Amino acid sequence: MLDGEIDVEGRTSKLMLASGVLWTAVLGLGLAGHWFVALLVSAFLFHPWFVIGASSNGTISTKLLVYPLGLWTGLQLSAFVLTEYYSSAFAGGSPEFLITGMHPSFAAVYWLYWIGGFMTVTLAYGIYFRKHFLPDGEWDRFLEEVERVNAESETREADEPVEVRSQ
Repeated sequence: MLDGEIDVEGRTSKLMLASGVLWTAVLGLGLAGHWFVALLVSAFLFHPWFVIGASSNGTISTKLLVYPLGLWTGLQLSAFVLTEYYSSAFAGGSPEFLITGMHPSFAAVYWLYWIGGFMTVTLAYGIYFRKHFLPDGEWDRFLEEVERVNAESETREADEPVEVRSQ
């Protein structure tokens, strides 16, 4: 199941539209005073861009949707839920305990959202870089295209007349 690929070639416009809808939803929810729901929706803002950016030759591996994207989303949602829980639990007072020296609500954001999210994305880049982000042959195709563009540019420059003015 995870060895499959999803064709995203013709879905770029729909993904960008989904991104705009998500941004609008976050903004509207926030303005309406539903900040917690807006935070939860914001965890999905990255998804359309991730799918477009991580696709190669118009497809994306389903592995990338589970790790890093699925884990990253789970960490974000967990951080927001724990932040809401601990901030409500200790509203108007101080907790009797700290997590690594921080208020539990901030520790959730720091450890899950920032550190967990950063490590997930960084490790995924290292683990999947050669196979999914830059598959074999992709770099060679890129270099060939650069050489072709440079050769065309040099040919055009050689064919164009040059006007030299004496001063």
